[in-house]
Parts: sequence; C-alpha cells; structure tokens
Amino acid sequence: MSLDADIELLSAVPLFCDFKKEHLRLLAFGAERRKLEAGTKLYLADSYSDGGYVVALGQVDLFDRNKRLISSHGMGELIGELALISEVEYSATAVAAHNCQLMKIPRPLFRRMLEEYPDLARQLHARISFSLQNFVDQLDRVREDLEDRDRKETAGGDDPGVG
Repeated sequence: MSLDADIELLSAVPLFCDFKKEHLRLLAFGAERRKLEAGTKLYLADSYSDGGYVVALGQVDLFDRNKRLISSHGMGELIGELALISEVEYSATAVAAHNCQLMKIPRPLFRRMLEEYPDLARQLHARISFSLQNFVDQLDRVREDLEDRDRKETAGGDDPGVG
C-alpha cells in the first residue's frame, strides 16, 4: 500500500477519526506492514501486547480461550486498541480468517505521538472516557434487566396460583 492509501485507511478508523492528516501520516509512516495467510495466528490469548493492528485487507477473527468465535474484524477496523496505550495481555486469540494485510501500530510510536501532541492526547482521553461511560451505562442496564427478571421469577415462585 502507498503512504496515501495507508493514511486514508487510518482516517476511517473510529479511534483516529479526529486525527489531523499530519498525525495520520506519522502513524502510517511508523506502522509495520504484516501479511498473514488464512489460518495464521496473529497473537494468542494471554500473550503480552505491544501494539494495535488495523486490518487493511481481509478478515481477522477473535476467539476466546474455549476456541469460540467472539468477533470478526475487516478492513479499517482496529484490533487491540487498549494495547496502543498500555501493556496488557490479549484476552483473545486473533486468527486470519482469509489472507490478510495488517498495519501494526507499535505502542511506543503511539505513546510518543500522544506526548508530542497533547491536544491529541486530550481528544483521545475524551473519546475513551465517553466510550467507557457508555459501556458502564450498558452494564447498568443489563444488571437492572437481570434484577427485574430475578424479581419476577421470585414473585412467580411464591404465587400459589402459579404452577
């Protein structure tokens, strides 16, 4: 891929949508290109992360520790975004579903960009905070739904007319 094509691909990634072209150019220039044949593992669950991956071509599937499919990721999707910021263990195994081309964004490159461009770090912080709050809100709704279901089951079990 050309540098311009890489920049265009990165601009489509939701995490990078507010990045200026100069930021995207730095990411694209510092990214590592990888090709994987279908069935090749990109990384294993419980292995340490050292960056995130943008799918440039093909599809990458994520599997849990029981080898169940969790999700599939295609062109323009970022896998392992938390690994861009901190060293974490991958929670899933990533496998190329088809022949793939990926852009690996090493954590040191990403962190250096955040240090050199504090406005970018603030934007990213706001985006992550918003996403985290949405996730917490979703968890609260699930908890409430489960509590409602438990109350209904308990109330139904105590009713002598049910049975």
